Amino acid sequence: MCSYRLVIRSMRRAERTPRRTAAQAMMRPAAAISCVLCCLLLPSTPAQSAPESTREPVADRTSVESAGNDIEAEMEASAQQLGEIEGRLTRLQQELSDRERQRDALYQELERNERDIAALARAGRQLTAMVDEQQRNVTDLEARLVETGEDLAVARNDLAELLRSAYAMGRGDRLRMLLNREDLTRSGRVFGYYRCLGRARAEHINEVEHLAAELARLGTEARNEARRLQRLAERQTETRLRLEAVQVERNAIVADLDANIAAGRGELVTLNANAQALRTLIDRLRRQVQIAAEIGINQEAIAARKGRLAWPISEARLASRFRGGEGDQDLHADGVLIEADEGSEVRAVHHGRVVYADWLRGFGLLLVIDHGDGYMTLYGHNQTLLKEVGEWIATGEVIALTGTSGGSGTRGLYFALRYQGKPLDPEHWCRGRG
Repeated sequence: MCSYRLVIRSMRRAERTPRRTAAQAMMRPAAAISCVLCCLLLPSTPAQSAPESTREPVADRTSVESAGNDIEAEMEASAQQLGEIEGRLTRLQQELSDRERQRDALYQELERNERDIAALARAGRQLTAMVDEQQRNVTDLEARLVETGEDLAVARNDLAELLRSAYAMGRGDRLRMLLNREDLTRSGRVFGYYRCLGRARAEHINEVEHLAAELARLGTEARNEARRLQRLAERQTETRLRLEAVQVERNAIVADLDANIAAGRGELVTLNANAQALRTLIDRLRRQVQIAAEIGINQEAIAARKGRLAWPISEARLASRFRGGEGDQDLHADGVLIEADEGSEVRAVHHGRVVYADWLRGFGLLLVIDHGDGYMTLYGHNQTLLKEVGEWIATGEVIALTGTSGGSGTRGLYFALRYQGKPLDPEHWCRGRG
């Protein structure tokens, strides 16, 4: 079979050849397409007539087995890669679980710290109020101590004045008062008055001194308590500031963990997607292995099914019939056009392997299946192709959806059958008539 590089080279050579006549110019696209299809479909051996009897496809069986081995090797490699991805997924999920547990523990610690900070803030506020109260008490005690000192000074001055007055009377005056019987009673009353007044002054001085000492003691205690409360408030402030600093660090760690967890989850999504893609690939390869095994077991050649093949579209209605293609400028003369709604399913008429699946001028999206023994089927003007080159296809498997690609102007499917490059009439091979 000619290589695809030769096909492309032939197409480009045909497009570069100068146009000589109008008739030749009209026939040139058909000639280019015919060249492409010939390079694509003609084998290196000369064409022979289609055999009517079934032959044992030894070469096809060998190629099927080789392809099955290749698919199994690819499936094994994909399964190994899937195992590695699943192992990485397991490790990543474990790491994410550990990070989430660490984050939850940090959140709990942050909650405790915030509660402690709140309690310290309330206690600090209360301590500040208590310190202010103690300061007011100290100020009040100091003011009272000043007043008591003034009272004490006044009492001492009064006592001193009383003592000076008593002393001023002198002993002589006291003897003179004793000799003067008329003033004896009055003198006794005066001396009694001095004694009572002096005793009262002394008691008042003692009370004032005791009050002053008590006020001084209370003032000292109040100042000590105020200093103690102040130190306690300062320590609580330091503790609160430390907790707030720790809070900032923990918040940074939590933010970093959240970012790592988010990144890990993104990677987890990517790995899951990759794993799912590999599972899909493995399933597809497994189906291909099954198809290849089925083809290897069921080696009924397409020639043995002549007249019994199903049409690629159920309840097919032919828009144009087979005309042999020789000397006909219609690109579809070597096949048939099957009318169908756009998007209808196209099924393979026989098992085989896809050898071409791409856009081709004049035929749009074209898919070619090699059925072995030199037989091929062509499906053109598709809306989309569901199979790729190298895939094994089972009989009746959906391979494309019909459309109008390639500028056919007709909604439907171009279907052709070849034996060693020679066009065959599909109506002779497919059961019933469209």
